[in-house]
Amino acid sequence: MRILVDIRHLCQPNQSGVGVYTKQILRALFDIDRENEYILFSSGRIKPNPEIVTQNLNLRNVHFVHVPTPNKILNIRSLLLGHPTINWHVKDSIDLIFLPNLNITLLPNNVPVVLTIHDLSWKIFPECYSKKMQLWHKATKPEYLIKKSNIIVPSESTKKDVEHFFSKSTSKITTIPHGINPLYKPHQLAQDHGVRSKLKLPKRFALFLGTLEPRKNVIAIIEAMKDYRQSSGDDLHLVLAGKWGWKNRKLKKQLWQRDVRDWVHLLGYIDQDDKPALYRSCEFFIWPSLYEGFGLPVLEAMACGTPVISSATSSIPEISKSSAILVDPFNTRDISEAIKGLINSPNLKQKLSKRGLDQVQNFSWNKAARETLEVFRKNNVIPSER
Repeated sequence: MRILVDIRHLCQPNQSGVGVYTKQILRALFDIDRENEYILFSSGRIKPNPEIVTQNLNLRNVHFVHVPTPNKILNIRSLLLGHPTINWHVKDSIDLIFLPNLNITLLPNNVPVVLTIHDLSWKIFPECYSKKMQLWHKATKPEYLIKKSNIIVPSESTKKDVEHFFSKSTSKITTIPHGINPLYKPHQLAQDHGVRSKLKLPKRFALFLGTLEPRKNVIAIIEAMKDYRQSSGDDLHLVLAGKWGWKNRKLKKQLWQRDVRDWVHLLGYIDQDDKPALYRSCEFFIWPSLYEGFGLPVLEAMACGTPVISSATSSIPEISKSSAILVDPFNTRDISEAIKGLINSPNLKQKLSKRGLDQVQNFSWNKAARETLEVFRKNNVIPSER
């Protein structure tokens, strides 16, 4: 089977969760699958580094096709002219198309498609997205892509959302949870000290890691931390690690307040190799996101033995089970009380750490790849919904 994979989003610097998923699932697929041939398609001025997914291995069944035409031109052509389909760029025949994420894509009628839907935050919380991001999601024509594809989702929560908002048959949706990179371990390493020095981390801090945008609920984290600090007298700091997203004017304004800027630290985008040390160095990981299709950072933190405070919404309870403190993300006082309870109970911290380490044993990229490969095999026929 010749599988065409859309990796255009890997051309972008500073990969987000979708980029992490794409790299990890492809690496795991290449590791277990020597039978099928993979054609990785990209476009634009920037050509992705093959080592991102091949890890310097000489894989005979993996090939790259790059079209140097700017993506804006290709997207306009697709939207206005309805041409070409994604497989047109590959001159040989294709047996299946794998889309690891929504993108502006035209699909052929005679090739089956597997599409991964990570979440429907743009559908459920459109107010959390800029007009530009809303327009981009609209341009991807999700109704069209979902109708023509067999769907992979990372959680049962997202599966229910896809069924509800797009009337997709449950038989066409497969839940395959993400895995966890073996880099995330609970044991301190010698290089952790170097990472702490390089990032100029405070002595004691709570950690948030993710894109700084409204859905991540960072303003609520700051308000809860402020409430905890004032009520307890504890000089606990907050570290925000991640690139700036959209609609962040309110957050920037809050960060400049005199009673905030002395104890909140902005690190910017963090290299993947530095993230485990960051998780291991904090008092706890705090992530009261409004909505998540999976919540990979929660899994990463737990794999490092770090206690987690997160949301009792969407997929987080499903992923974390009883290994995290779950709060109402819309209730700042609830978040503040969770911080207080965790800091004041060493036994609770130890219990959450142990439960988290046990819970992450249920997730692996190898398992995700095997289940994804099974979806490919089952769907190597033209879906009836067409």
